[in-house]
Amino acid sequence: MEAAALFFRFKENLATVVGILNSKLETGTMPYNTSIPLEIDLLADVLRLHGLDFRSDTPGAKRLQDFQQWYLQNETQVNDVMHRVLEDKKAYMRTATGIVLQKEMLYRRLEYFKETAHTLEVMMAQQQLHSPKHFNYPYLNA
Repeated sequence: MEAAALFFRFKENLATVVGILNSKLETGTMPYNTSIPLEIDLLADVLRLHGLDFRSDTPGAKRLQDFQQWYLQNETQVNDVMHRVLEDKKAYMRTATGIVLQKEMLYRRLEYFKETAHTLEVMMAQQQLHSPKHFNYPYLNA
């Protein structure tokens, strides 16, 4: 999906992820308590370079709720920054692993939330359809 589409669906994807994580969906065995805070911090790093300061010490996936609340309060400014970053093909940033394009860093975060929203929607649909949690394939146990 191209960057513009990811940008325009970010608010919706964010709401989907928060909504499903607050539902009765069992995500205890999923890596979201680790990956979501990391992705939020990486996204906040990009935004911080442009004067927007999101900080949260909330552990686990609950940090996403803090970010969503902050995002909704600062939506216009955040969207302006995201738009500028996605348009800028030359701006770089330092990370723990080296120097990367800000655009690429932001694009990866937007992509993460799209994929996470999609995965959680599929899991929620499977749960609502009462799909079995485990499959017993004979050829896997051979």
